[in-house]
Amino acid sequence: MTYDKDEEAKPLWLVGYGSLLFKPPLHDKAISKSFKKFPGYLSGFARRFWQSSYDNRGTPEQKGRVVTIIPAAEIASHDEFKDDILHYELHSQEHCNEVINNAKLLHNALKVWGCIYYIPPKYAREASEYLDFREKDGYSSHKVSFNVVLHSKQEQDPRIQSIMSKLPKNKAGEPVIDSIVYVGTIENESFVGPENVKKTADIIRVCKGDSGPNIEYLLGLNDAMKDLDPSGRNRSHDPYLEDLVNFVEKN
Repeated sequence: MTYDKDEEAKPLWLVGYGSLLFKPPLHDKAISKSFKKFPGYLSGFARRFWQSSYDNRGTPEQKGRVVTIIPAAEIASHDEFKDDILHYELHSQEHCNEVINNAKLLHNALKVWGCIYYIPPKYAREASEYLDFREKDGYSSHKVSFNVVLHSKQEQDPRIQSIMSKLPKNKAGEPVIDSIVYVGTIENESFVGPENVKKTADIIRVCKGDSGPNIEYLLGLNDAMKDLDPSGRNRSHDPYLEDLVNFVEKN
């Protein structure tokens, strides 16, 4: 991601849906304490451990698995993705066969819960350069709209109110932020595509890389997801992720 002079005067809004949920950008530097983190969700995506990792959570000889997000439009136009989405995201959806084949309907049906970081302008370039290196194994930066769901304490914070009051709102009255997300697209060479969840679990159980064991990544993500929805309605529940954890822990 490159910066021009206009962008250097702006904060960086960064979406996390994988390791960024439990391992913030520049986490080993004191400046990371000035970054603000908010929960929320992306509409129109599904999260999957369909990205291989030869560095952070695996090796070139034994590649691990990490998450990426897949857009509704890609799912609707690729039959090989549909069974998995029908099984997990759309299992209780009415007219699911119609939804899975219609990109617009599918966009409205899919949500990926995660977080967004507010990184002050003076640290935005440094954070961006750090992320370009951290996400080098097949990931690229993309612009997305992130829906913020604040905790009650955050809603009462005047500094946060000042930031959020300037943002547009969605139909639910939630702030919407134009932000950056790193995605392993289906065209990148590290994308493995649809994979049986048991096979993915077997790979995660044994792999490790420069950032540690692959299973540490999975369990860290799962723990971060548990209390992500401030409403207490468990809207951040991810049946695919929970299924994967269950298979990993069985052996």
